Amino acid sequence: MLRRNVLVFHTGALGDFVLSWPLALALGRIYAQSRIIFITHAQKGALAERVLRLESTDIEAGWHALFTENATHLPPRAAGMLSGAHAIYTFATPSPEWLANVARLNPHAKVVALQPRPPEKYAQHASQWLLDQLCDYTVERAATEQLLRSIAARGVGFNRTGSARDIVIHPGSGSPAKCWPIEKYIELADRLGAASRTVRFIVGEVEQERWPATAMNALAAAGELRRPATYLELLSELATAGTFIGNDSGPGHLAAIIGVPTVSLFGPTDPRVWQPVGPSVQVVRAEPLSSLSVDQVLEVLI
Repeated sequence: MLRRNVLVFHTGALGDFVLSWPLALALGRIYAQSRIIFITHAQKGALAERVLRLESTDIEAGWHALFTENATHLPPRAAGMLSGAHAIYTFATPSPEWLANVARLNPHAKVVALQPRPPEKYAQHASQWLLDQLCDYTVERAATEQLLRSIAARGVGFNRTGSARDIVIHPGSGSPAKCWPIEKYIELADRLGAASRTVRFIVGEVEQERWPATAMNALAAAGELRRPATYLELLSELATAGTFIGNDSGPGHLAAIIGVPTVSLFGPTDPRVWQPVGPSVQVVRAEPLSSLSVDQVLEVLI
């Protein structure tokens, strides 16, 4: 049987997903005649298809059977992808059930298990953690390292249309502790507007659920407020940004890797580990993050 598929399993958050992209692109170079397929949530898969021009399939389409004991079959499409795979990379600690099922359903595939997040005391960048885990896979490691250098210099090559004067701000994050106070973002937007910069705020589902209507109204008064409902809509917002400003969060990683000049505000998390990867990234850090002044942020913008 001819096996042409390379499967990449990823179930983590947006930022972790973006940090897996250098490996996925490297696999595309190593296995030039293969199909590189992300097995992930549908929205993340659609994002990878648009930016990286790779394939994807929804992990909710029957793939969870691999996590059950003694799975004997998958839905036909998933079964065909798995049986047609010659290499499988998973960004998670695979359970014994998962490993046993994959080995039974496709005993010929190479399986590489990777941890998406480094250990707590790790003091180097998360991309170096990925390379560390590839030490036993010299071809993958060398190609991924090369891609990381290319992304740091040029991004992933995604076409953008933003004006240099357009500022896109994402004031949220998955963790409230990682968020600069909203009132400081509003002051920043007011001062940027006074300097003839156009400001757009983007808020996601987390912010809309967590923040009161008064906060949303205050953002809308300080700049145009957008609510992208999908990762593709988020990508469209970022692709038209001249500069992105935000906390340590997934949108910052996405903005940086597609080449948007990015200003990341860090507090409790370590930018040595989690700084976004891209050709134009500025990090401003303060602990606590609330002590960071608007002037400090403006200094890296103007």
